[in-house]
Amino acid sequence: MPEKSCGPHVDLASNDAIRITRCPCGTVHVTLLSSGVTVRMNAEVLRNATIGMKAAVERIDPVPTITSTGTQSIN
Repeated sequence: MPEKSCGPHVDLASNDAIRITRCPCGTVHVTLLSSGVTVRMNAEVLRNATIGMKAAVERIDPVPTITSTGTQSIN
């Protein structure tokens, strides 16, 4: 039996890779657009998952550290 929809979702964020919505019951739906997989979670799990994904992206694409701005000043 299909699950009952809670109602219209509110878009929280989307881009070419992901769509994140929240239904009226508070559940957050994270859809990976390339595969069509949707993961349902509460807001706290979304926060923790985002922190984990951000850490992984930083390991894949490290942010360069600026160690010096040079010897000239710009006024």
